[in-house]
Amino acid sequence: MTIAAGFALGGCAIGPDYQEPALPVTDRFTAQREPGLEAAEPRSERWWQNFNDPVLDELVSRADIQNINLRRSLLALEVFRAQYTVAFSRLFPDMDTGLAYSWRRIDANQLGVPNPDALRVGFSNWQWNIASATWEVDVWGAVRRQIEAGVARVQMAASDYRAALVSVRAEVAQAYMTIRQLQAERAAFRDLVRGYDKLVDAIEKKVRYQAGSKVELAEVRSRRASAMGDAERFDGLIAQQVAGIAILLGEPPEHVRAMVIEDAPVPRMDLPVSLGVPASLLRRRPDVVSAERALQAATAEIGVAEAGYLPRFGFSGNLVIQAPEFSELGDVSKNMTYNVTPAVSWRFMDILTGATEARVVQARARAADALLRYQLAAVTAVNQVESSITAFGAARRVRASYADAAHEIQQAFDLAFLQYRTGTIDITRLIQYLQAYAIARDGLAQSEGLAAQNCVELYRSLGGGWDMAPMPPQVDDIRRFNPTPTANDFLAHDPQPSGG
Repeated sequence: MTIAAGFALGGCAIGPDYQEPALPVTDRFTAQREPGLEAAEPRSERWWQNFNDPVLDELVSRADIQNINLRRSLLALEVFRAQYTVAFSRLFPDMDTGLAYSWRRIDANQLGVPNPDALRVGFSNWQWNIASATWEVDVWGAVRRQIEAGVARVQMAASDYRAALVSVRAEVAQAYMTIRQLQAERAAFRDLVRGYDKLVDAIEKKVRYQAGSKVELAEVRSRRASAMGDAERFDGLIAQQVAGIAILLGEPPEHVRAMVIEDAPVPRMDLPVSLGVPASLLRRRPDVVSAERALQAATAEIGVAEAGYLPRFGFSGNLVIQAPEFSELGDVSKNMTYNVTPAVSWRFMDILTGATEARVVQARARAADALLRYQLAAVTAVNQVESSITAFGAARRVRASYADAAHEIQQAFDLAFLQYRTGTIDITRLIQYLQAYAIARDGLAQSEGLAAQNCVELYRSLGGGWDMAPMPPQVDDIRRFNPTPTANDFLAHDPQPSGG
């Protein structure tokens, strides 16, 4: 039977053979190249380690292990692996064996026997069904097309896991960057509160010596209370991001909260960032690979549908031993019965009614839709990298501008405060300097966070998969699956890698 199955696998299969679609891509990304961005291929999949932040490293590592959606992706992969196994088993005969016992009595009157007394006594019947088999020969390759589709969907599920992994890592990193940004903004408003405290002290001294205005004092106190309220609102925003990370890690928020409770600056990426080229991006990015595998599966299923036009060939048979005593089951020559039945079936009514044609039309439409989804995934991937390059460069320039502004306005405020104490400027000018400094600090914090988040988004758009980072066994084992399988691929103990 195995030899016959191998013979069946070796023939041509009905339906179109899959060909990877050609996509017009440029030899480089067209977005304006920023300093620190290079065209070399990315090297390390652990891009977040370039931020040199131990807290971020731990959060991402725990998300890799604990994220619920990642674990669900592995379960989905197991489902497709099982479906592939079921499809592959159709290449082989469906065989079973069994043993049965019955106590029987025959009604002689129904048989028309003249002497019914001889048949009134019951008797034992032992039956050993040594082998019973049915087998539909894959003459037209429909089963092979099902196997091809199954292989492609297994590889698709593995790519879906990788895509989910890229997304989870990026979401954890962006939420962490947002926490550090919000902490920096909160610190800016707390510094504004401290600035108003200095003004309150200075005005109170003047009031005591009847050189200050109580109206000015009331105004500054009011502004101080408003700034304090602005600082407090960041606590709720930080808590939301902590909860988001905890959900990504699949755990309560206490541990995450403890890790980020101390303020820390927004991490900066060690440059340069390697971009690669569009052609390698499309071969590497997991969502594009998943869409391409789905296209191959849909193409193979056209052949499955087209097989409905053709007759089906099969065999059935059994080998049975029947005896009145259990001890006689071993007497094969005396008690054996067997039969072999070749059969041909043809669902011609489906052809006449158009049902077969409808299935083919459906399969071709699904394949056409899968092609469009693949093209959309490819176009989306390239454009996301292009936009991420531009956004990252713009955020870095904004950050540099705010850093200069914050430094300059701080010096201006320190000088203005001295001038106010000597009576050179009034309180209104000093408040303006203080507010300008707070705005510059807040803008610097936002630009720091935006630059870090855009850097994360750039790495997310590049897709990961640059080195063979350790994957769960369910994913790593997909290299055994061959798009054009043979019996040995399934039965071999240690099959050779063949894609995935």
